[in-house]
Amino acid sequence: MEVPRMRPSLVPGIVAPVAALAALAMLAVYLVTTGVVRSASDAELRRSVDTEIAALADIYATGGQAELVTRIGDRLALQPSAPDRPRYLIAAADGARIAGDISRWPLLSAENSEAGFVTLEDGRSVFARATQLDAELKLVAAREHGSRDALLARLGTAFLIAGFLVVLGAAGFGWFAAARLRGRVRRINAAFRKVESEGAQPLQLSADDRQDELGELSRHAERLIARLGTLLQAQRDVTDQIAHEIRTPLTHLENRVLKLIDHSVDPALVAGLGQVRIEARRVADLLDSLLDIAASRAGRGDQTGFEPVDLSELAESIVDLYADSAEEADLDLRAEIMPGVMMSGNAMQLTRLLTNLLDNAFKYVPAGGQVTVRVAPGPEVEVRDNGPGVPPELRERIFERFQRGGAAIPGAGLGLALARAIAERHGLAISCRDAAPGAVFLLRPEAKR
Repeated sequence: MEVPRMRPSLVPGIVAPVAALAALAMLAVYLVTTGVVRSASDAELRRSVDTEIAALADIYATGGQAELVTRIGDRLALQPSAPDRPRYLIAAADGARIAGDISRWPLLSAENSEAGFVTLEDGRSVFARATQLDAELKLVAAREHGSRDALLARLGTAFLIAGFLVVLGAAGFGWFAAARLRGRVRRINAAFRKVESEGAQPLQLSADDRQDELGELSRHAERLIARLGTLLQAQRDVTDQIAHEIRTPLTHLENRVLKLIDHSVDPALVAGLGQVRIEARRVADLLDSLLDIAASRAGRGDQTGFEPVDLSELAESIVDLYADSAEEADLDLRAEIMPGVMMSGNAMQLTRLLTNLLDNAFKYVPAGGQVTVRVAPGPEVEVRDNGPGVPPELRERIFERFQRGGAAIPGAGLGLALARAIAERHGLAISCRDAAPGAVFLLRPEAKR
């Protein structure tokens, strides 16, 4: 049993880019927002530290080292665990710690009053500035930025939640819009599928009367289907008229020839009239084949009148029917038919298709040859022979009208053309391949487009 494949849909192709665009937009807004917040916070940290170190320098200038140490101790005692608590270090010229809660001199130049973000030995990140108080004393004032980090973390969480909701909303909106678009496209496709199964009949696709691109496409499809129905009806009318106008005189001619033969006693005249009758019958058969080809090609994809056909049973009955002809022609006719191979189609046309392939094989395979009919699930039908084969340059052309594999073989060259027309109407592809020796005619479902 063939497992149905999921049909690709345009919805994911629309929803995914919309969701991705929404996610990228939220990411861009997040990066801009955090950049602005970080920049403003850094500027505030810099101002705070610069104000602090200027005040401490004034204290040192007015009260000396002892006063500076006392004031720093007081400040540290007032804010022992604040998120943005200050950090200090008073050090000698060689960097040895004198006072403060920073254990080691950071990588900042006191001579240049350098400032920047540094990581202390306890692992905390601070913004610090160093300054030279005198030749033997230098100072570092720093401040942690826990509030800024907490704010950035909250922003990240908020944007993550908001971004999820925005992406979800954008995806939902995209799905809704794409689903409406898909519904309109499906109605157009359903109309064409209806044409394939029921024939071209007038359809109404643009009931909403929208003036967008799909509305225009629907109106074009309506006109195309209506035009196709008109052309097919005209083709049927023409072929019916041709059949009536030509076949009827041929039938009358054949009847008159038969009467003349019945009333004639001249052997030469009887022989001539017999030849006329044969030629009239040949022209009638030729006309029937041309009309059948035209009708089959015009009905390609039209499954009107199709019903389940047991292809295995049909092939077996045809092989049985041709058994006597094969024996008379000294041909070995074999069947390799798997039971229960089913397909939807017109049983009479499928019979015509298989008999044309067998007639073609019987026509070209010499006495003593072998013809094999194989039927397998798919469906796949194969008519193989060990005759002279078909040259590579003719393997495609022999399916055209009035093309024959050899000039010495009688016939109008319409059998394989009709076989292809019937195969295509049933959604089958027919091909001719080398059987080494001989030729093999293969029928299998057309590739999905």
